[in-house]
Amino acid sequence: MKDTPIITENPFGLTWLHWCETRIAPLEGDELRYGGDPSGAVRITLPDDLRGAVAKRRREFLHGRLCAALALRSAGFPEELPRRGRAPLWPEGAAGSISHTDTRAIAVVARGGALGVDCEDVMSAEQAAALHGTLISGSEAALRPESLPFEAYLTLAFSAKEALYKALSGRMERMPGFLDVAVTGISDARLSLSFGGAAYDARYRLEGDRCVTLVMIGA
Repeated sequence: MKDTPIITENPFGLTWLHWCETRIAPLEGDELRYGGDPSGAVRITLPDDLRGAVAKRRREFLHGRLCAALALRSAGFPEELPRRGRAPLWPEGAAGSISHTDTRAIAVVARGGALGVDCEDVMSAEQAAALHGTLISGSEAALRPESLPFEAYLTLAFSAKEALYKALSGRMERMPGFLDVAVTGISDARLSLSFGGAAYDARYRLEGDRCVTLVMIGA
């Protein structure tokens, strides 16, 4: 039974967004149960194809699907979330997205449109130096505010592109590369993105060594 806190207040202050976040805790067995919701307990079990997966993958899946079930419940949708391959099949009328790091899982749900959420730990300076050429162009790098360390900016750009890909995943047959999406601007709370001739907006929060980004398309 999971007893670590469940966070439902989203950091973006969006009343239409149903948010669920939790810390990923060690697990025993192939299921995760949570009894702290007033509407009743939630039980998540591993699908057969993940029962032999490494412990890290099992933890991430169970905590992510627990958050998704609670977010769906909060939004008034059925909690069951089948898969096609690794992709969740959200209920009709629901837009949803799941993300996790090694230590936390997040799920978001809204009505209509398409959603993408991504959470990341800020890269180290060594990681940023090794990866920046595969994630952003020189013109994107030039947009970095002087007050924002390069590794934090690179992590935000990477995360925003991941969130956009998730929001667009139902409309694309092939996932593009990171250099196919361009950061075109950044403010205190938003990143502007360009992809395929269209402009998109990514909200973000950066707190210490963690960040989260959110893309909402349509309604």
